[in-house]
Amino acid sequence: MGVLTQLYGITTAEDAALVNALRPDHVGVVLDEGVATWDTVDAPTLDAILRELSDVAVVALSLSTERDRILRTAEAVPSAWLHLARAERIAPDTLARLRADLAPRRLMLTVPVRDRTALALAARLAPCADALLLDTAHPETGVVGATGHVHDWSLSREIVEGSRVPVILAGGLGPDNVAEAIRRTRPAGVDSETRTSRADDRRRKDPERVRLFLERARAAATGSTTARPGRCWR
Repeated sequence: MGVLTQLYGITTAEDAALVNALRPDHVGVVLDEGVATWDTVDAPTLDAILRELSDVAVVALSLSTERDRILRTAEAVPSAWLHLARAERIAPDTLARLRADLAPRRLMLTVPVRDRTALALAARLAPCADALLLDTAHPETGVVGATGHVHDWSLSREIVEGSRVPVILAGGLGPDNVAEAIRRTRPAGVDSETRTSRADDRRRKDPERVRLFLERARAAATGSTTARPGRCWR
């Protein structure tokens, strides 16, 4: 079974069409919830993006920690997955209820890998998740996700080996390091945003970077994944 590929940072219909043609497994979109971040889109743009994504599974990301706001985002974005980027701030019983409310949609939860406390956090979140996503906290601002920074992959490897649910590795992954990341952590999937974006405009995708990221991830994946055989990701 190959390693799942996931791309974030799709903010235009043109880029959605480009990515759709290259066939990653997942494409993540970020609906504007009133939280300041550079990769959000408004509702009309979201609709245009979704019309272009015919051959991939859509992941809707929510930056909220409020149940009602999360459910509104889920209602607004038809998707196979809902990704909670701030799951560490949400009580486990709330996460469990959300997962039940959202079924059959699946729940992806971010685990910031700051230090060894990430192992305990992953263990706490896993019972509420269909997948975990390991991401980087910016070393200066503390912001988690879309930082372009990698984290300690040895910790990620420990989480992957101990997890009962599939684990997606994120955090500063791009064409130049995705093969090494897969070799060293053996994740079920890999995610890229910043390092597959254009150098002159991070809200737009670089076609060559996207192509190389997917190509190299797929080439490195053979025999490297710990994903459960036969698990349905789409």
